[in-house]
Amino acid sequence: MFQKFLPLIGALLLAAPASAITVNMNDFTFGAPASVDMQGSDGSPSYEGSAGQFTGGVVDGLAAASSLRLEFAQPAAPSSFVAWCAELTQTFSFGVVYEYEQVSGASYFGAAKAADLSRLFTAAQGFVVDKFTSAAMQAGIWEIIYEHGPSFSLTGGTFKGAPEDAAGQGAFNVVNGFLMNLGSYNAAARIDVLQNGEHQDFLVATIPEPETWMLLGMGLGVVGLLKRRRRT
Repeated sequence: MFQKFLPLIGALLLAAPASAITVNMNDFTFGAPASVDMQGSDGSPSYEGSAGQFTGGVVDGLAAASSLRLEFAQPAAPSSFVAWCAELTQTFSFGVVYEYEQVSGASYFGAAKAADLSRLFTAAQGFVVDKFTSAAMQAGIWEIIYEHGPSFSLTGGTFKGAPEDAAGQGAFNVVNGFLMNLGSYNAAARIDVLQNGEHQDFLVATIPEPETWMLLGMGLGVVGLLKRRRRT
């Protein structure tokens, strides 16, 4: 289950500039993580070690930066969220407060990769339930980010990977199935990134619930009405 991180209505209605958010990553969501072996070539990085979903907390800045800029709705920001590693070239430490900038997935990864990441999270709703599925999902995210070839697979191309514990192979097989059939899924998840030039960046994915889409439609209607009034 993907926890809500951003007040979605404001983020979707108004493309706000990058905003400062102070966060503290607590730990891996499922305790002691599973390990993976990711092998990159043709400029892609390699990595061997722990992988999986993180749980963090918002220390400061989120509500003010991302709230809906209409008088009738000011949603409160949740105090905790889940996130994933968005790049392998830098590190961070649990329990340390860092300041990040919130940017859209499209501006960070490019529109095509952001859409593919969205499809992966749409396909994987309800899949991440333990350390093995969590590690496999992280490997799938890295595959989309770092693969230079025309298609995605954890077993081939310029970036591939496998679990270091054979007990995780089944989860990797499921994620590889998602990757090889991404075109079958809608890009329903919103992808955002917490970006810091000195420490590891984090990916946050949110899938709007039905009531969110209804509120979004109402908000878009209000924005359209305001624009029409300005013209007259």
